[in-house]
Amino acid sequence: MKKVLVIGPPNSGKTALFNVLSGSNRKVANYYGITVDTALAGLKSNKENEKQITIVDLPGIYSLVPSSIDESVTVSTILGKNNQVSEYSEIFVVVDASRMDSSLSVALGLKELFEDKIRIIFNKSDLAQAKHFDLEGIGKNLGVPFIITSAYKGDIKALDKFIRDNTGDESLLPKKKIIFNEDAIEYNPFNIAFNEVGSVDISNEVNSLNFIEKFQRQARDLKASYAVGEGKDKIVLSNKIDNFVLHPYLGGFIFLAIFYMIFHSIYTFSTPFMDFIDGSVGSFGEYIGALIPEGQLNSFIVDGVIAGVGGVIIFLPQIVILFFLLSLLEQSGYISRASIITDKLMSVFGLNGKAFLPFMSGFACSVPAIMATRTIADKRERMATLMVIPLITCSARLPVYVLLIGTFIPSTTIFGIFNSQALAFFFLYFLGSITALIIAKIFRLSFFKGKTQSFIIELPLYQLPSLKIAFKAMYLKGKVFLKKAGTIILVLSMVIWVLSTFPKPAPEQLEGKTDAEVAAISLEYSTIGRMGKTIEPVIAPLGYNWKMGVGIIVAMGARELFVSTLGTIYALGDVDEESDSLKDRMKSEINPETGLPVYNIAVAWSLLVFFAFAMQCISTLGIVKRETDSWKYVAYMFGYMTLLAYGGAFVTYRLLI
Repeated sequence: MKKVLVIGPPNSGKTALFNVLSGSNRKVANYYGITVDTALAGLKSNKENEKQITIVDLPGIYSLVPSSIDESVTVSTILGKNNQVSEYSEIFVVVDASRMDSSLSVALGLKELFEDKIRIIFNKSDLAQAKHFDLEGIGKNLGVPFIITSAYKGDIKALDKFIRDNTGDESLLPKKKIIFNEDAIEYNPFNIAFNEVGSVDISNEVNSLNFIEKFQRQARDLKASYAVGEGKDKIVLSNKIDNFVLHPYLGGFIFLAIFYMIFHSIYTFSTPFMDFIDGSVGSFGEYIGALIPEGQLNSFIVDGVIAGVGGVIIFLPQIVILFFLLSLLEQSGYISRASIITDKLMSVFGLNGKAFLPFMSGFACSVPAIMATRTIADKRERMATLMVIPLITCSARLPVYVLLIGTFIPSTTIFGIFNSQALAFFFLYFLGSITALIIAKIFRLSFFKGKTQSFIIELPLYQLPSLKIAFKAMYLKGKVFLKKAGTIILVLSMVIWVLSTFPKPAPEQLEGKTDAEVAAISLEYSTIGRMGKTIEPVIAPLGYNWKMGVGIIVAMGARELFVSTLGTIYALGDVDEESDSLKDRMKSEINPETGLPVYNIAVAWSLLVFFAFAMQCISTLGIVKRETDSWKYVAYMFGYMTLLAYGGAFVTYRLLI
């Protein structure tokens, strides 16, 4: 059976083509590093043809010089050193017609390596960006067989025929040499002695980079030569915009301004929606409460289930707005520029601009961000980045930030321009990011010591973002959030209600007490109250009482559970009939010993700093174990982040008290 390789850069659609051609269901993802193994499957048309062909899907590559384990899998296969694919008959290079710089660079490198013995598949020809280039002209210029198609909307039968007609009988091997550097040798999934491979020339980093850059320059020139109409105008416009966006000084201010506006918009646009959700949840709770007789069942449904889940759903507007704006930013082409802008800053902390992409992913969720560190070439650099990703402010912290900032930081205008709450929000994002960089530098000087590596990234043309795509991203992220709120948070809210209700104090302990006193005594006597009491001496120096301790304990499972936990706890202790929100319950909480409010600006900021640094996500710890294959790094991460959170919260409280 003949084997053909499907090769291309990450996200070029090669796995989608693999699926439609073979009928497989290989997972497709929108970040580099998802295809970390070799997938083989026969063409569906093998049933109708005597000639049997197996297509091989390999990890994406940006160049022929491997800078990660993923890329080394593909390059080793090209060299005939893959344990699963010892030989192959043809190479089909997938060129992403919407993002051609990296695609054409890979194609040109393989074309030279095999002396024109490759085939080209122009994919994503249905996208608007593909219309800006003469794909037919580019294909003819390359001088090799090619087809223009789309994995989702193209003629799959024609593509299948193209593969069959262009698959030879003889095995292929490189005709020329790839110039490796010493770092590339380290990425070796098949234990290959690369210096003994005839198609590899070991040289210094300068020669290796020149080898890569040669094909990149050719790709840029080829793309520019065959730009048509609007495409040619876009290239000129993008270059003009980059003169400002990538300016050594002005670029940094633009970067800060863009991200400040994102955080400002989260507050400005979300308030009406939050008020609506808050009122709706309160009204729904009252409606359901009126249908159920007073008693434990009523309290369980209204205060345990509805209040618990409602306390998290209220933050849905902030989360969807964040993802909507980030989607617009990514589509515009700015994210790649941000990587270049931050490269110099990253290098100060022992990282390179490539670490910016996992850092950006970390604003959404640490799990895919940690997986995205596979793109980082140097192993020590990757580990340093991986270990600090959870310090980046992810969406799970958003409910806690919004609750505490919105409740205890007054909304005022500073210097006639800046909103105080938006600035607080921006500061917390900045605090997490800069702390992550500082800790990364410490790691790079100690546990993961080594020099900072160079990086390669494609700069797409600027374009107007699609609102449809942004709304879709917003919908999908919001759906995931609600699903989580409807499952894990729902279950834990019910568990919290049980723990906060039982055991009950003896009836004589409640005789002659007011409703408020009964609620306070019952909560303190409960199981969860006793848990909070146990850790209260440890957290008291931070300004926390045992109730906050309960919230922190539960939040160790997932940060956003802190909000639903407080919602459940303070629903039991609050008897003010006019208070229908968690914010009012927190403001009304009084310390029985001092008579002063439990929460103040010092306590609020102490909690904010604690949550900015604490490791409170079981899923993140799980992915760290999988990526590092060691519980040691899981323990290190949890340990240093817990100490950092406690120390930061302690200093913050003492400074503000």
